Amino acid sequence: PTTTDIKSFGMVWDGTTWDRMPGTSAEGTQVQVTRSGTATLTNVNDSASSATLLAAAVGRKGAVIFNDSTVALYVKYGATASITSFSYKIAAGATWEMPTIVYTGIIDGIWDSDASGAARITELT
Repeated sequence: PTTTDIKSFGMVWDGTTWDRMPGTSAEGTQVQVTRSGTATLTNVNDSASSATLLAAAVGRKGAVIFNDSTVALYVKYGATASITSFSYKIAAGATWEMPTIVYTGIIDGIWDSDASGAARITELT
């Protein structure tokens, strides 16, 4: 570098030191993408009572939930979901994918009623 002004550099903190961000002027900043090598599939039958869909898992890298019930599923980041305390509402026959900011705590769910069907869950670790 020909300048001494640290503000002109693209820097990142790695927990110990400041490092220049990797990348080129042609391709931009390079970002390391977290990848998963394991997919665990589970089913949770629909219920009008709160049920745990996914236990807390520090190693979680993502999750997908397909609601194959005939009624809506309310998914909550945290314990004890209800139709008034939830994070996401998944319509009957719809799929939800966890956003890229991965939540690693417990995930609970509750359906509008005890109908027929289940949450078909894929957890990526």
